Amino acid sequence: MVPVVRSLISVPAGIQRMPLPAFTALTAAGSLVWNTAFVLLGYWLGDNWRLVEEYGGMVSKAVVAVAALAVARWFVVRLRRRPGARHRA
Repeated sequence: MVPVVRSLISVPAGIQRMPLPAFTALTAAGSLVWNTAFVLLGYWLGDNWRLVEEYGGMVSKAVVAVAALAVARWFVVRLRRRPGARHRA
């Protein structure tokens, strides 16, 4: 997956105290899907494998954008749940 996301994904998993076996299994499953897609695309495209690079970059940017939106939503929900949050507006 996207290098930054791949490196930082352990932070929210740790905050939520995700069990290590579950984290390991889900990480392996995600990596398997992502890497298999790139390997198959590279194989099918043959000499045109650079297209994988081009489109992979776009997909990576989309993944980062979705992750950023998810993190922003998480913060908004957490802030709204804080005691006294309704009295501040």
